[in-house]
Order: sequence, then C-alpha cells, then structure tokens
Amino acid sequence: MGWFSDLFTSGAGSLVSSIGEVADRFIESPDDKNAFKLQMQTLIQQRDSEIEQSLRKNLEAKERVLVAELNQGDSYTKRARPTVVYAGLIFIAINYVVFPLLARIATATGVTVDASPLADLPGDFWLAWGGICATWSIGRTIEKRGTQTPLTQAATGSKPVTSLLK
Repeated sequence: MGWFSDLFTSGAGSLVSSIGEVADRFIESPDDKNAFKLQMQTLIQQRDSEIEQSLRKNLEAKERVLVAELNQGDSYTKRARPTVVYAGLIFIAINYVVFPLLARIATATGVTVDASPLADLPGDFWLAWGGICATWSIGRTIEKRGTQTPLTQAATGSKPVTSLLK
C-alpha cells in the first residue's frame, strides 16, 4: 500500500489504543477486550482501505480526462492557454488604458468622475495570469526548438518526430 497506508496506519494505531483504553474501563473480561480491539482494528483498516481506493479512483479519473484532452482531434483545449493570455491582456487594457482614458475625457468635458473604483487588479489575478503566461511561453519556446521528450510531448500534445515521418 505504500506511504499512503503508512499515513493512516499510524493514526489508526493510536486511535485503536485510545478506544482500547476506554473499552478497558467498561469491558471486564480479557477475551472480550481483545475481541473488541481486534474488531476496531479491522473496522479502521477497512475504512483506510476504502479511503485509499476512492482517492486512487479520483486520480485515475483525472488522468483519463487529461489523456483524453491531449488525444482529441480538436486542439482548442491544447490552445486554451493563449486564450487565457489574451483575455488577461484585454482585462489589463480595459482597467489601465480604457477606464483612465474615459475618466480623462469625462473630466475634460466638465463631468466629475470618481476613478477610485478603478483600483489595481487583484493579486490573485496577477499570480494566476503570470503563471499561465510563463508556462505557455516556456512550453512554446521548447516546442519551437524542437525538443522532443516525453514531458514536452505530454505538455504540448505533439507527437514524436519519428512517428510523424512514418
């Protein structure tokens, strides 16, 4: 089972011992105490096994979705990062160019405009958009250089050069 079961087994052992201490107060015979502790340990192991199986199924489902996206004929999903980059540029242009320009025009015509709602874009926007731009630009640079490794093929969805020649 590996590291995952070790993570829960250590907690299960302390839980069983804690429950065993409580059971010692109420259960008189040693045979009943041992049977109770064994039953608790079995139940906890079953719970840990069910948790591990559900997490594995979840990871497998996510993997199948990613593989299906990379293998599909429509490559829009593969090109979705540029769409996010361009949308971010549009948000930046609207917030830092269009709105201030409209505020200046309104002020020049004598209309009082409060530009304070035009605050900076949130830090989460800059963090997410910057990460997407960096990932996209690095991936495109590697792709344009023609570097073919399993990692770049998975990231870009491209086929190996040898399979394209056949």
